[in-house]
Amino acid sequence: MSTPATLRYPIVDLLGYTGVSSQFPVLKIIQDTSEHFELPATRQKRKEAIDSVMDAFLRSQRVATDVPISESTSKEAIDFLRRLPSSLPIPEVVVEPDGDLGLEWFGSNYYSFVVGFSGKGTISYSGLFGRGRKTYGTEFVSEGIPSSIVENIRRVLG
Repeated sequence: MSTPATLRYPIVDLLGYTGVSSQFPVLKIIQDTSEHFELPATRQKRKEAIDSVMDAFLRSQRVATDVPISESTSKEAIDFLRRLPSSLPIPEVVVEPDGDLGLEWFGSNYYSFVVGFSGKGTISYSGLFGRGRKTYGTEFVSEGIPSSIVENIRRVLG
């Protein structure tokens, strides 16, 4: 009679990998997944947004039909994302046909706010806060995020 400690279960190869070296792809997937979940949600989402900016930049360099995103444009957007207070949600990355990048926050219907980067040292923004209430403007790129932009992001979400 067997005890629970001596029971042997058959090894079933569900993924179709058989040898030791063929387990490396599975181990890589497990390692990547565990690293993905080690990051706090805000850092994880910030990293995903920065990766989206980099992917858009690299994709625009390969496609000849669109205006490519400049290195300075992607740098401005990435710097902005890195400085974004952790109390604010991470925006969606939007690629504009003219080679500019936008970061967009959505609230409910008729509530959205977009910050745009062109690589020229300025941040343009526009927001819609319900029917007929809107704002727009331009700020200079600086070491911090202008308070008017932070307030408008909160306004969309509030």
